[in-house]
Amino acid sequence: MEIIDYIKMESCEVDLKAKNKDEALKKIAEIIGRAEILEDIENENIYQALKKREETGTTGFKNGIAIPHCQMDEVDEFVIGLAISKKGIDFESLDGEKSNIFSIIIGPKGQQKTHLQLLAKISNELKKKSVCEELVNSNTKLELYENFIRNSSIDNYNLKKGKDKLMILVVSEEELLQDITEIFLQFDITQATIMESKQMENILSDIPLFMGFFDFTGSKSFYNNIIFVKINEKKINAVIDSIEDIVGDLENYRGLSLFVIDLMYSKGVI
Repeated sequence: MEIIDYIKMESCEVDLKAKNKDEALKKIAEIIGRAEILEDIENENIYQALKKREETGTTGFKNGIAIPHCQMDEVDEFVIGLAISKKGIDFESLDGEKSNIFSIIIGPKGQQKTHLQLLAKISNELKKKSVCEELVNSNTKLELYENFIRNSSIDNYNLKKGKDKLMILVVSEEELLQDITEIFLQFDITQATIMESKQMENILSDIPLFMGFFDFTGSKSFYNNIIFVKINEKKINAVIDSIEDIVGDLENYRGLSLFVIDLMYSKGVI
């Protein structure tokens, strides 16, 4: 599954202007509606579907990113569009800031797996500051389209079937935990077990002999989340690279430990 299979150049726009969220949704519906495969669907129907999705929770996220999307009975295949607002639009984002980059997804009902993968893939790519800067600075539809698909390709990885391994991730930041699950979805990894654990400092702080050495009022978390996931060996480097795109070199990052070990035996699915 590649973004290039679904994004339409005619549904790209480098000068989106709107006074508020509702007006933005109407214009976004017009932009995505330019796609040839949506020509038989009224823009008003697309707008209503996008609006209904927004009523369940905003798709305006942090750092100027919005990913308005919906599922429609009238649609037979996925369509992705992209719109840039130079000045930004109040899209009720989670951080209260204006949104500049709008990635739009219209998908058919009944294909939830693909829809989730596309959402995760796009969300992961738009977390990269360099990618966002390229998109915002695009001057034409063609340039915007090319910048987007160039940065979203994973063709450099050999993802053919190989042996399964066990990947264990110890994560101390809740936000990073969400990023990692999005990356898993991007690579069609949908089964994982997540457990909450205590750090050793948490245990030692309850022992009278060691009391006073550990400050729970500081910013450091004394709890972790441990992720256990069975992963195909061909996807390991791609997943690690995607994580490091967010946090930098894991050798220098203190919020995540990652291990990959051989599976001696595996049977059953949770």
